[in-house]
Amino acid sequence: MFEKYFEYILISLFILFVILITYGFIRFIRLKYLQKLIRYSILKKQQQLPENCLYSSYILDECTKILFYKNNKKSRIAILTLANANPTKAIEYFSERDFYLSYLLQAHFEPQKIYKHMLKSKRKWLNHKKYVVFFALMAHLCFDEKNFIQIMQKIKAPKINSQLKAYYQYISAYAYLKEADMLSASQNASLALKNFKKYHYLAEEGFCYLLLAEIYRLSCVNDIAQTMVDSAIKIFSFQKLSLYHAQALATAGRLMLFENRHEEAEDKFNQAITISSSQQIGADILNQLSLLHISKGNISKAEKLAKEALVKHQKFKSRTGEALSLQLLGQIKLSKKQYNKSVEYSKQAAEIYHKLQNHSAYAESLYVISSSLFKNNKYQLSEKYLRKILDLCRNQPNNFHQANAYSLLGLIYQQTGDLQRAKVLFQQSLHLEQSNERCQGMVADYTNLAIIDEKIGNLNSARANIEIALEYAQKTEDVELIKLIKSKKIV
Repeated sequence: MFEKYFEYILISLFILFVILITYGFIRFIRLKYLQKLIRYSILKKQQQLPENCLYSSYILDECTKILFYKNNKKSRIAILTLANANPTKAIEYFSERDFYLSYLLQAHFEPQKIYKHMLKSKRKWLNHKKYVVFFALMAHLCFDEKNFIQIMQKIKAPKINSQLKAYYQYISAYAYLKEADMLSASQNASLALKNFKKYHYLAEEGFCYLLLAEIYRLSCVNDIAQTMVDSAIKIFSFQKLSLYHAQALATAGRLMLFENRHEEAEDKFNQAITISSSQQIGADILNQLSLLHISKGNISKAEKLAKEALVKHQKFKSRTGEALSLQLLGQIKLSKKQYNKSVEYSKQAAEIYHKLQNHSAYAESLYVISSSLFKNNKYQLSEKYLRKILDLCRNQPNNFHQANAYSLLGLIYQQTGDLQRAKVLFQQSLHLEQSNERCQGMVADYTNLAIIDEKIGNLNSARANIEIALEYAQKTEDVELIKLIKSKKIV
């Protein structure tokens, strides 16, 4: 008798177990569906917003999971409205239970407003083991580079879980990029991409591809940069995310511009303007079009576009965009031989970059100032600004602006007749360019060394250097540069 009841109990327990497993599985599938729906809904909503918003699949998934498993009247209303990209009820729900999640959810819609609130409770955010990563990301998004660096230094990476580590690696790549440490930037961005893929965070994958494209573009590894940007375009176009698709097209345009593919670059920029309704993106692309026309030698058009971009960036209070417009105007005035104006614009750009702690762009602006002063025969003053670049780069051995500074210093000493000192400076520049594998920089340094060797009578060395310069010029595939080096005849 007992055995018979025992069999019934076992069968009942087995049926109950199957029911529970099935119920749990259905709940799990439903949760995953809601997480995916909310992610995409908020991504679509962000395409219409004027600000550069936070986006984190991790935060959205955490919010959805908490609301889903609470399963009370308030949480059900909150999750339904959140699925329609209306975060109000969810923000209210979390503000009573988890103010960190409340702030981070709202940052997906109002980043500037929320970041100001975050700064008021800065110590709490710095001491939060999980969400301090997003505090750093918010500082980066809101162009607060001073706090960004400070926050990054506070994060204890080994104590972060692997999902959050992906965000840490992503923002670390930006930090290294600002320092012009391309190797560390690419390593961190690649690790972030690997981790985002692991958790199927598709939008973040796209962001990583864009970041890697920019890193490889600046490192002159154009083929890999093209692969990265194509991957980003594929992700954002497939998801019909017009804002990010436009950013990816603009990145592709910058790459083509760097390769002197002017018509293709202009086409990409125009496509980006067409598919995005964001005026901020439009202002950014005006800067890129200005750069394109500088490259084409159409200086008047470039100046008009840069001034138009400057007005728009000042209207939107985009300090980064404003600085780039000023930087471009400094370069334009340099090419027009209006050296005093060039110095004036470049000093304004340098001041903004210095406040933003964008060291690489700050060094670039200082270099334009130095170049203008050099062209205006103000050698001592030019050297003063070049020394500032070298001081800035003292703790940044991978910063390519250090090589530029040594090269221009070499030209100053060459002009003043100190050829031996000039040669040493060109060799220092060359060593750095070789370390960073920057072909154009190596072309310039080998050419300058050839000129000095010719002047002091080392003709064999001069010929060898000009031949090496030509080899590197050919690697750049820059027709004008190749033609220029070929015209350098050593008798």
